[in-house]
Amino acid sequence: MYHPKYAMFFDMHTLQTCPDVGRDFDAARFAAKLKETGVDLTGFHAKCNQGFCYYDTKIGNRHPSMAPGRDIFGEVVSECGRQGIKVSAYFNCGLSNEDAVLHPEWSRMGLAGNILHPEVYDIGWISPYIRTMCPNSPWRDHLMNMIREVRDRYDVAGFLFDSFNVFPCICPHCVAGMKAEGLDYTDEKDVMKFAAQSSLRLAQDISALLEPKKNGLLTYFLGIGARENAKLGSYLECECLPNNPVWGYDFLPLYARYFRNLADEGTPILNMTGRFNSWGDFGSLRTQEAVEYDMLFGLANGMRPNIGDHLHPRGDLFDCVFERIGSVYKKLRKYDPWFEGAKNLVDLAVVIPRRMSKTPELVGITRMLSELRIQFDFIDNCCDWSPYNVLILPDCVLMNDELAPLIQAHLAAGKKIIATGCSGLNPAQNAFVFEKEWGVKYIGKCEHNPAYFKLTGEYASQLPDMPLATNLPGEKVELLPGSSASGFVYSSWFSKHWDGKYSHFYAPPAVKTDIPFLVLGEQCAYCSFPLAQAYYQQTTPDLRKVLEIMIRHFVKDFIFTADRRLPTFARAFVTEKEDSRIVHLLNYQPDMRGLNLMVEDALPLDGVQCSLRLDGRKVEKLYLAPDKKEIPFTVSGDRIFFTVPEASGYAMLVLRFFSR
Repeated sequence: MYHPKYAMFFDMHTLQTCPDVGRDFDAARFAAKLKETGVDLTGFHAKCNQGFCYYDTKIGNRHPSMAPGRDIFGEVVSECGRQGIKVSAYFNCGLSNEDAVLHPEWSRMGLAGNILHPEVYDIGWISPYIRTMCPNSPWRDHLMNMIREVRDRYDVAGFLFDSFNVFPCICPHCVAGMKAEGLDYTDEKDVMKFAAQSSLRLAQDISALLEPKKNGLLTYFLGIGARENAKLGSYLECECLPNNPVWGYDFLPLYARYFRNLADEGTPILNMTGRFNSWGDFGSLRTQEAVEYDMLFGLANGMRPNIGDHLHPRGDLFDCVFERIGSVYKKLRKYDPWFEGAKNLVDLAVVIPRRMSKTPELVGITRMLSELRIQFDFIDNCCDWSPYNVLILPDCVLMNDELAPLIQAHLAAGKKIIATGCSGLNPAQNAFVFEKEWGVKYIGKCEHNPAYFKLTGEYASQLPDMPLATNLPGEKVELLPGSSASGFVYSSWFSKHWDGKYSHFYAPPAVKTDIPFLVLGEQCAYCSFPLAQAYYQQTTPDLRKVLEIMIRHFVKDFIFTADRRLPTFARAFVTEKEDSRIVHLLNYQPDMRGLNLMVEDALPLDGVQCSLRLDGRKVEKLYLAPDKKEIPFTVSGDRIFFTVPEASGYAMLVLRFFSR
């Protein structure tokens, strides 16, 4: 299987009304521009979401304005092959508008009996999701035959299959399938369950057809969960356009830390962004700094770059796009010797209870840990938990049949847990499964809204001397014998409410209660309020300090630290490769401008004072990559201390150890 280093993906969803498709397209020039840009893999459409094929198909719908005899996809495969560039074939599997027009009986039928879906993603009628295809209709065989046709006729490196989105369908094919499985086609939950199963079955059938791991074909299914993709496909791809609110700048930080734990040794992971702000946006060119930031973030987490472009239907090629991407790739390539084969080092792991998604609690915990410079992974019940001494259960991780045995084994090994909110409760949410370790008994929901808190003892001085807002409702617990609290809940004068005459809105703190806010036990540090969601909602640094106190209760020596010269919006990663430990510092600020976030500036990094844990290794030298300019340092105990020299936007600092 091919392992791409620098990829470009070309979106080409072309309406049937577009004239002269491919008229000016020169595949040889296209391949030459890719080569000049430094690309070694390109994704190119075999079939788009409008239902048109760009290859010489005997099965599908050729685009009506593509000249007779033209095989644009085949030309790309041939010319890219001459330049040593691999091609991945794109198929949209959930959308195929022309096929739906010709065969409306292949379309999904919504819960109201509609086959049009203007409500999808709140983008209105003008949307590629107007008609979506039912994977249980004859569309399935039609699609499979087209995939087989491309596999057999073209020398492709793999396939990217798109639009496995889960939409409800009560067409005759799905109703029959639900009845056969004992599901109720009038119950929306059953309909959605069957829709998810149907999308997954289609991916399974395509995987069985291609056998990607056996045949060395790069294969990924957009819309299928990452865990399922790791089984059915042969590589992982993180699609993220951070200027688009669907993704934003909080998406990649979550998925990068999760994907790197799903991939088997040597499995490629691609980080797909775009030169534009969103799909379908032909007229924007993001700044080099913005694209650079996305790609460097991915590379620091084991992901290879993949930048999306739109191919004009006529075949126009815009040199400025290739120049912008080429400039980014030229810069990144200098760092490849340190990116390739490096593995991330972490202080702890965050447990996700369900399928990874951009939820408030996961965004909140990611932001807090990132701002604290703590190195961490995201893991689920299928990951190997043995490398982690400390686990965080953020806000709502319930002890179901899958997680409870893993937590039990973790605790039995003498390892530590940090839990917030209702994390640790049983699925009925009426008792802690590991009550003794949590140090508290569950009573119910805390009745104070709003509630406040103050820390006590040695921790009180680390926060302002006043009752502080919890921002969100929490849990009411009581201490078990032998446990002690490091903070208590303060009530408000009254809970916010409307009494029929007055709006009780202004609710200041009243008195200290006996409800524990923070309990720091021998194996578990527990906060009775949802810190991560509260931080997502209000971004209060005092809540981040509470989390830091909980972590420092168990982690005395972080892998990496930096002083306040490194802004909280900057990001730091530590990787290791052979006899090197590598620090990645990214100092680019996503800036809210109107409705959109924008990265335009690479900010200075020089003067930042850092330290790095050595884990008993002896230092040979420290230098700034890629020029290998050595940096002065001091060693004290098991840590190295140094100051970042002049750098802008990104700095890679490489610590070389003496060989073992």
